[in-house]
Amino acid sequence: MAADTYWASNIVSIEPAELPDGTPARVEGFARAHEKLDDRLSACAMDDLMIDGPFVTGNHFALFLDMIITSRATGERRPFSEIAIYTVEGGKIIEERYFYEQEQPNG
Repeated sequence: MAADTYWASNIVSIEPAELPDGTPARVEGFARAHEKLDDRLSACAMDDLMIDGPFVTGNHFALFLDMIITSRATGERRPFSEIAIYTVEGGKIIEERYFYEQEQPNG
């Protein structure tokens, strides 16, 4: 997995808000970030992925991601788009920050 190669041991991973499973919006450290990634991959499958970038400036790079994800629990397929911004230090990613629209509750 790319995380094993490119993440720093002290990586910080930031989402726009707490995840539906209760994972905090901000997690710190390789083990906790990896757990978050594993949880996400076990909950959803990516059926299609298009990446635009990288867009590089200084020690940051950004990726624009568009995908179709399928919930493993329900089989529901839906589009999902996000912008991911990464900060690099010493050849390793020390921070990843995600931007995406929060789902609105029905009603």
